[in-house]
Amino acid sequence: MPAPANPRSSEASIIIPIWQLGDVRDHVAGTCSSKMAPGQFQREKNTPMCVGFWSLEHDEYALILCSNRDESLPRPTAPAHFHSFENLDGPPVADGQVLSGRDLQAGGTWQGLSRAGRVAFLTNITEEPGQYSSTRGQLASTFLLPDPPDTTLHEHVNTLINRNVSYAGFNLLLLSPTSQTSEDALSFDAAYVTNHGGGGSIISRPLTPSERRCGGLSNGIEGRGAEEWPKVVHGMSAFEDILEHTGAKTSEDELVELLFDLLASRHGAPPSLSELRSFIQIEPIPRKASRSPDAPADPYGTRLSTVILVRRDGRAVFIERDIWTLDGEKKVTKADAKKQRTFRLRLLDG
Repeated sequence: MPAPANPRSSEASIIIPIWQLGDVRDHVAGTCSSKMAPGQFQREKNTPMCVGFWSLEHDEYALILCSNRDESLPRPTAPAHFHSFENLDGPPVADGQVLSGRDLQAGGTWQGLSRAGRVAFLTNITEEPGQYSSTRGQLASTFLLPDPPDTTLHEHVNTLINRNVSYAGFNLLLLSPTSQTSEDALSFDAAYVTNHGGGGSIISRPLTPSERRCGGLSNGIEGRGAEEWPKVVHGMSAFEDILEHTGAKTSEDELVELLFDLLASRHGAPPSLSELRSFIQIEPIPRKASRSPDAPADPYGTRLSTVILVRRDGRAVFIERDIWTLDGEKKVTKADAKKQRTFRLRLLDG
């Protein structure tokens, strides 16, 4: 297991979220279900419910990206650190090229930033579990650390589309820096990649101008109601409001806190797994990972919140905060809001 970099602990506090979601569960067909009886646990479709929001057209920033990772709390995960996707059983490499957390079961990642300026954000598609030839974490890792290193975004996507590889359902945002005309003109080329569900054909398209200005992504299927998920609708509305009211006079710290406030939006624990699409931050609820009556019910909820900011001159900050964790006795606990892992780097150096 690679050793994490030495993160900076911040004293910045989390204030009460200013973006509060109303009860919008009745607005989307199929999201409501009866509440769980005491002691009743659920096993539903492929459950992880990440969500992310981004902008590529802000005057001050080439990229603003904020996201939540929702997952089973016991699932082994390494926090954000620099690495090069080396073998998990081997020693860490010096001068790692990728900054991300890592899934210690499969070795990949759900989101990352490379020193070369590449960014990947991956979500699964909510569906019945299946067996597939490759893990989705490879979709992000092979883009963040391409072979050969000078592979362009479009070359990478074309290779991905033409490979005869089957994946569980996924949505994938890929960003690659474009050629700069000056030191303060960094921008990103972008592609949205998906297979519309497990085993489906992989397709790709560029982001629309509207999506470049203010985009959002969760676990739905494009063209089949994904854009109507309440957590996406309300999150994008709050995110757009942040974009409209921040500018040159807004400090980086102020912007970071506004984004974490958005990611903290919640109104209690969802009564069932089927209603997770209405919640940006998920308070842990029990989830059975197997149909076996003897299978344990693991706590499932928002594990991490992450903010990535990249200025037009290539200066970047990557901030990761734990949200819900397990303590030494494996009990669910809210993470210390005063602690975070902060990394600062200049992209494209060297």
